[in-house]
Amino acid sequence: MGLPEGLVTLPMDEPIWEHFFSVSPLVLVGTLEEGGGHNLAPKNMAMPMGWENWFGFICTPRHRTYQNALRTKSFTVSYPHPEQVVITSLAAAPRHSPCEKPVLLGLPVFPAQVVSGVLVEGCSIYLECELEKIIDDLGPNSLLIGRIVAAHIQSRALRGEDREDNEIIREVPLLVYLGPGRFAVLDRSQGFPLPAGFKR
Repeated sequence: MGLPEGLVTLPMDEPIWEHFFSVSPLVLVGTLEEGGGHNLAPKNMAMPMGWENWFGFICTPRHRTYQNALRTKSFTVSYPHPEQVVITSLAAAPRHSPCEKPVLLGLPVFPAQVVSGVLVEGCSIYLECELEKIIDDLGPNSLLIGRIVAAHIQSRALRGEDREDNEIIREVPLLVYLGPGRFAVLDRSQGFPLPAGFKR
């Protein structure tokens, strides 16, 4: 039996991701440099690892983020607001030398509370993670997994029984990466129609 009409089979001799759009979070991962400074890098292949307090992101061993996290055994995660999309993009600027990334000097930060590192001011959610595992050899990439040891959230983004979920998303919209190469602002939502008796 053949494929349904209208489907296109993509070639497997190249990555498939440039051929269609997909949605993912857009976060800033922070690590400490060997000389004591900090590094910040935008990541979109980043998400919770299961239902417990684990977080992971994709990186390449060539990048300072990977090297710093491996050395310090920690990293931070800042979830920027939509109006911070420009500074999030600037954090991806190339280095002028092996040690110099001057654009980071313009990003306002404050110290993490549990791990050694910084968090970006003005974001809505913050995670502080201790590196637990690295899965290498995913092609040129690796998956870094950390245990969340501290989490902070803006009070207006915090879910609660006294506030309707859609009201929170309207008030504190989410910045999402619409790969490849686009972003979107998520400012409304609907409840997912889970079947009766559903358990995770």
